[in-house]
Amino acid sequence: MIFLLTELLAIVWRWRLHSMFGWNYPPNNFWIYNMFITIRLGMLLGIFYQVFHSTGIKKAMLYIGPALVLFNLVNYFAIQGPYQYNTYSLIFAHIPIIILCLYYFRQLLEDSRIIVLHKEPLIWMTLGTFIYHVASLPFLIMLGFLNIQQSDLVLLYLPINDTLNLLMCSFYLISFLCKPQQMQLC
Repeated sequence: MIFLLTELLAIVWRWRLHSMFGWNYPPNNFWIYNMFITIRLGMLLGIFYQVFHSTGIKKAMLYIGPALVLFNLVNYFAIQGPYQYNTYSLIFAHIPIIILCLYYFRQLLEDSRIIVLHKEPLIWMTLGTFIYHVASLPFLIMLGFLNIQQSDLVLLYLPINDTLNLLMCSFYLISFLCKPQQMQLC
């Protein structure tokens, strides 16, 4: 739901919402996306923290998670600022999310319970998150360089990113439509 609200706010921002009610924000809507990076990271860390069984992973998440969120906030307010696309925050948010998705898949493989994969909501959510983050990470790492050297290539990536985002949201929709199943022991 927060993904949908962020997209709607970013679209409405283009329709001059930034100048309503005496606000004096710039017409650039990057601050919405940059704020969303930190919110999404915090939400995904919270979801994965509840799902994982390993106390070692949970303990690592308790230390690393707040440090990543703090870095994203510092980057938002001090390093890159809210009106420039925060690539540092994206990179440092994508990498732990990819690792957590892979660890969740490993946990599923090692689980002794029988799980009907296509009926489990968290599997769909994790799969969509994993596909989006893995596919967009290489470009995000090169974004600053490409923006200087090949700005037309950066513009070609935007529809690809929109398609990946649509795919991720479709996986989220499927996960919301799935009814959680009772797991059975082998």
